[in-house]
Amino acid sequence: MSKINSFCLEIKFDSPEEAEVVYKSMLLEHLESQIKSKGTMQLNSNVLNIQITAEDLSILRAALYSYLRWIKVSENIYKICKG
Repeated sequence: MSKINSFCLEIKFDSPEEAEVVYKSMLLEHLESQIKSKGTMQLNSNVLNIQITAEDLSILRAALYSYLRWIKVSENIYKICKG
């Protein structure tokens, strides 16, 4: 029986609007990435909680990097659009 590895990430945004834009822009990527790792995302006002689990630590790390990349891209686009 293999061990399940997990990682929890909590990100606080400047506003609930920014958090919602980031959440919605990541949602499709999040739903399509559930092959080797499993993740959940929850939005509560301006806080985005992400929990990722995977049997293999390298898969967990890759999934975490993907989430961080999606968050950064979404956040940058939001800030560019808001001017």
